[in-house]
Amino acid sequence: MKAAPVRTCVGCREATAPAGLVRLVVAPDGTVVPDLAGKLPGRGAWVHLRPACLSAAPRALPRAMKGPVDATALEQRVRDAVQQSLQAGLSLAAAGGGIVGGRSAVEEALRQERAVWVLLADDAAERTERGLRASAGEVPITTLPMTTEALGRATGKAPRAVLAVLDASCSVHLRRQLRRLRSLG
Repeated sequence: MKAAPVRTCVGCREATAPAGLVRLVVAPDGTVVPDLAGKLPGRGAWVHLRPACLSAAPRALPRAMKGPVDATALEQRVRDAVQQSLQAGLSLAAAGGGIVGGRSAVEEALRQERAVWVLLADDAAERTERGLRASAGEVPITTLPMTTEALGRATGKAPRAVLAVLDASCSVHLRRQLRRLRSLG
């Protein structure tokens, strides 16, 4: 039986499964960029999405990459990449029927235990958030750095303050990005 792959975080030096890390590569101009899909060519280094690891990574990257690199604003580049991938995940999940939107539809998905994650726009009404927190139980709730307008656009719908992510194959990518966003804090 083949052993599961293990990678070492350049920030904290902890060895873990690649699913808990993000691969970093050096672009032709020497800038370190996140490779969320893990498919870009070239030498890679791995880092946890914890703020402490992202802060420590720039000091270790020249050695890991075997040469000089530009790792300035690395944490912001990672955040931007996760945000962009999250928006793509929202579109994919919406197109595949892996998301329901609107408070009543979300509450119904929670009652039927079909929702695996609840997403709120950052400008959602406080009473909407309070009501959902009361009915969500163990289902995680994440406030996205997106307005109701942006959340609606990302899903191809009218403005949405709240969405429920369903346990569907079309929402796997979205759920991975949500876990990454949560790790970033």
